[in-house]
Amino acid sequence: MILNKDDFYNKNPWWLENKIILPENDWIHRDLYYQLKKDLRLPMILNILGLRRVGKSTIAKQLIADLLSSGKEPRHIFYYQFDEYKSINTTQNLEDILNYYLETVLEQKIFALKKRVYVFFDEIQYVPDWQAVLKKYYDLSNKKIKFVITGSQSILLRKKTRESLAGRILDYHLTPLSFSEFLKIKGKTKNNWLENNFDIFKLDKTWSDLEKLNYQYGANLAKESKEYVLTGQFPECLSINSQATRNVYLRESVVGKIMEDILTIYDIDKREHFKILSFYLLKNSGNLLELKNIAREIGLSFLSVDKYFGFLQRGYLFKILYKKHKTSIKQGRILKKIYATSSNFVSAMENYQSEDFRKNPEAFGHIIETTIFNFLDTYYAGDKLINKISFWRQGGKEIDFLLKNNKKEIPLEVKFTNDVNEQKLKSLLNYSQQKKINFSVVITKNKLEKKTIKKHKIYFLPYYLLLLFNNKK
Repeated sequence: MILNKDDFYNKNPWWLENKIILPENDWIHRDLYYQLKKDLRLPMILNILGLRRVGKSTIAKQLIADLLSSGKEPRHIFYYQFDEYKSINTTQNLEDILNYYLETVLEQKIFALKKRVYVFFDEIQYVPDWQAVLKKYYDLSNKKIKFVITGSQSILLRKKTRESLAGRILDYHLTPLSFSEFLKIKGKTKNNWLENNFDIFKLDKTWSDLEKLNYQYGANLAKESKEYVLTGQFPECLSINSQATRNVYLRESVVGKIMEDILTIYDIDKREHFKILSFYLLKNSGNLLELKNIAREIGLSFLSVDKYFGFLQRGYLFKILYKKHKTSIKQGRILKKIYATSSNFVSAMENYQSEDFRKNPEAFGHIIETTIFNFLDTYYAGDKLINKISFWRQGGKEIDFLLKNNKKEIPLEVKFTNDVNEQKLKSLLNYSQQKKINFSVVITKNKLEKKTIKKHKIYFLPYYLLLLFNNKK
């Protein structure tokens, strides 16, 4: 394979200029960056997974900038980005790239490396069987090569990773922007909105702090949260002024590209039906997942819908929330709800604008519920104390979320309104009293209040305040 040597130097300008400044280092650092920076000292391969356009390449460049600033030898840092449209993305070419770097740039044999070198492969999923190559070089270098890799889709990365790289790789999932990260990028954190670590299970201890926060900054947070919920969860969107253009970007450059990846990898023949199913599910985020009804409605067999949904789920476009159940039966038989992995996707499908919050607020219930689900999913990610997040449903009565922490349980209802009366909370009250639960939480539009109804304590909490909670201890 003939390599374009100029391409190597274009991608690694620090080889020529010791004090080069990478522009990405001046950008806001995502929360995951700090964990990755810490874990660079580990020998294992760091695997950054996530949706398209969430900022994986930016984090890779920021890690490189940190290595350079810490005094690492510039030629011991190698970055290469693979292009999805290049036909040279082959296993052999990946080996040629590594050999050229080692033997021509470093002028060393892999088994003779004395110092650690850092190899960053961006969008490695476009190379078939990359796992075998990285395993080979990882082992031959006696762990002297520190690989950091990124990939846009789990469906492309996880197929063989577990088997071939067992014990050699650590996975990190870069999610869409959190509300806190969004505020940092917007430069809206000067009022110390993010200093407190609020815990849902300890609302009684932090309630007075929440009241102060809402009194001082609630109006501003409510305003900023509208943009975040609609179009503010992907970094590039924040450089686009028009919300209509942001919606086009989200539909075409994020959702559209994810679907194209899935269509290509799984060689789906009924492409239009697959797209119709995807759009249908996005518009119904927060609803019960009833595949038989969906199949009948869009004209596909149940088996096809079930298979296609599996592809979409593995592509991180959707996540599933299961109904609470007493027994540990197979999940496939439990009632479940579906949520898009970003409320921005739902908004983009409907082409919502900020003024729609005022004109048609009732339409935003499922968008806010999707936002809350993704927040909860991230808030408790990796927390061993949390057994599960589920929902409750019985005889047509439903509670949106049940949060569990050891023996503690909190029912949480999403009501995107301030007009929440006792009748609307009947299911919540009955369940809480039956289970002898200490308190429940109702997520509102902007109502902050603590009430006791039928001897049961309920915290009414604006959705934008919940999004600021931080479970990182």
